[in-house]
Amino acid sequence: MGSELIDLLEREAEAERQRLLTEARERADQVRQQAQAEAQALLEAQRRRVAAAMEAARVRAWGVARLRATSAVLEAKDEVLEEVFRRAGEELDRLSRDPARYGPVLRQLLREAVEGFGGPVVVECPEQDVRLVEAAAGELGIPLVQVRPDSQLRAGVRVLSEDGRFVVENTLASRLQRARQMLLGEVANVLWRE
Repeated sequence: MGSELIDLLEREAEAERQRLLTEARERADQVRQQAQAEAQALLEAQRRRVAAAMEAARVRAWGVARLRATSAVLEAKDEVLEEVFRRAGEELDRLSRDPARYGPVLRQLLREAVEGFGGPVVVECPEQDVRLVEAAAGELGIPLVQVRPDSQLRAGVRVLSEDGRFVVENTLASRLQRARQMLLGEVANVLWRE
């Protein structure tokens, strides 16, 4: 009987060991499957984050590239506009050195400059224009205090009231500068019709 009892206990112990081993394997499989599922979920979440970060980086890079391209285009257009106005200034300088063309222009500049004055005026002009200004003032009936040369002026006149309180500068360069803002849009439209 003792040996049967021992055999019975050994069989029960073996059965318990097998049951516990099976449960442990099942639990290990469950833990492994759960760990794999969690790892897969983490991997997918990381892939989504990386994909989102890559898309955001691509969008940022595209935006920066577009901004740089737009900036380069605007800079090039600005350079072209500067060149247009530089050439216009050069053409005005050429005009001032052509007596046949410049004489009537200077006369008109003088006439416009004295419009608001009610009495004798002082006219400043480039030294080479003093005689032209005196002749134009005589033809236009402008009462002069004096015509004096000014080395700072080019192609035009500066008219001062007798007491010097009122000053009107009417030169080709100052007119181009005043018209520049208004002309910028028109020149740009002509150059880059969109």
